[in-house]
Amino acid sequence: MKLLAALPLLLLALGFATHAMAQTCKRSDAVTDKCSTVTGSLGLTRGVGVTLDTDDGKRVLIKAPPDSNADIPPAVMQNWLYWQSKTGRMDTRIKGRYEICPLPGGQEGEFACINSGSHITADKSPPDASE
Repeated sequence: MKLLAALPLLLLALGFATHAMAQTCKRSDAVTDKCSTVTGSLGLTRGVGVTLDTDDGKRVLIKAPPDSNADIPPAVMQNWLYWQSKTGRMDTRIKGRYEICPLPGGQEGEFACINSGSHITADKSPPDASE
């Protein structure tokens, strides 16, 4: 009898868990194509926002899917904050391998969220003149 009384609460909890799982970058319904791994430099670009400049010359604007706040996973953000504290600069960029998932774009360019990151270090490249 106790199991039957707890069943509605269990179903409700599972519903919340399923909804919470969808709140990640990769699981978002807004992702327009399969995710891919790129190597590049992530950072704040003045007048643009958070950008990922890939090693093949593309600039991807990083944003959260509409159904989420998962634009950058916590582990990547922690690395970025770590390198900012080491350099003493908010405009520090971090180099690494990032799994990005494409999102609907606009006239501004290609949009994506970052699902994961690895091999992250401070980007030693000279700052872009437009930054």
